[in-house]
Amino acid sequence: MRYRRAILLSLPLSLTVAICSAQKHIEVDTGECGSDMPIKATATKSAVFNDKVSGIRAYGVVLYQRSTREGAEGHCHVIYKLFAADAGRPFQPLKQIDREMDDGQIAGIELIGLSPDKTKLAANFWIAEGDSQLHVPVVYDRSTKSASYLALEDRIQKRIHGCDQVEDFIGVTNTGEAVFTIPPSRYSDTPECGDKGVWRFNLKTGRVYQVAKISGDKWQ
Repeated sequence: MRYRRAILLSLPLSLTVAICSAQKHIEVDTGECGSDMPIKATATKSAVFNDKVSGIRAYGVVLYQRSTREGAEGHCHVIYKLFAADAGRPFQPLKQIDREMDDGQIAGIELIGLSPDKTKLAANFWIAEGDSQLHVPVVYDRSTKSASYLALEDRIQKRIHGCDQVEDFIGVTNTGEAVFTIPPSRYSDTPECGDKGVWRFNLKTGRVYQVAKISGDKWQ
């Protein structure tokens, strides 16, 4: 199962610079929750994100297994773990989150990248089912050595016309806000289901707000 993601280079240059450093995202997932998922706990580690200019490295681990609890058939358990090594130091755990998965869901970690000033590192702890995806942005502040996280849930969807759009987590700002793009709806080409542009999500306050609209040809 693959998930569509907006391409940074298709955005206006001014927006791209303000969002994050251009770099390839690194991702790892659990596979689909169900009878094929192992009962024994299995760990999958991502490739290492390495920014040689700033000296920070990071990787994610998903630890998952099918539930053995009575009455919990078709459920799975996942533990997300994010690690980073800064300025040549050994890898240290930044954040760990436990979640339950239902039958048919897939969980994963995506290393999003650094803010333009390289002070913030962003990752996404996600769960997906079909075309929908739950995002839990995690942002590590290199100056305070602390990591914060908050589930996006339906905060943006409540602010836009409901046309089954998806949110693409593409970057992090210098202030630590997660940046999402909302491409045109894949199900409807009516005007009200058009582009929803670029949004920011403040992990401390839960506020979401739109910072730009993008015309349809920019997504091509």
